[in-house]
Amino acid sequence: SMRAFNRPLDAFVITRALACYERTLIGGRSRFDRFRYQGDSSALSPQELRGWAVFDGPRGKCSACHSGFDLSDHDFRNVGVSLDHAADPGRQRITLHPTDRGKFKTPTLRNIALTAPYMHDGSMRTLEEVVDHFDGGGLADPEKDPLMTPLHLTAQEKVDLVAFLRTLTDVRPLDRVE
Repeated sequence: SMRAFNRPLDAFVITRALACYERTLIGGRSRFDRFRYQGDSSALSPQELRGWAVFDGPRGKCSACHSGFDLSDHDFRNVGVSLDHAADPGRQRITLHPTDRGKFKTPTLRNIALTAPYMHDGSMRTLEEVVDHFDGGGLADPEKDPLMTPLHLTAQEKVDLVAFLRTLTDVRPLDRVE
């Protein structure tokens, strides 16, 4: 700790060391990356391509918030997960603005199939539950993001979307040094 941070081991050193390590865990070796960034049109199956069309198109609207290389706009949004924000008011805890009640940072979708449970409170156990939540437009929270409206996806579109989300998983361990 003295060499890296010029101070003895304490909470500051531990949190900074963990943050430095986490920043080395960069995704980018998924089948989606081969398709999107390396031009490998065979990297995704027909079902996964249909899921990508839902994700990136007007039917799913997912890429409105989950965009860029890490599939996040890094904004804070209320997606109608809960109507009771007493335990965790979200972004409002920091800003103290009532309009930030229930807003949480848009997470990356990289390796999403490996990071259950989902949502800020872990209330959704499967990707299917998450897709159903967004398809339904979320709960009627007064601060809910205006993009959160019912999608009316078909059962097949939902299955295809989940199949696509699974293509975002890296094909090698993230902490492997090459």
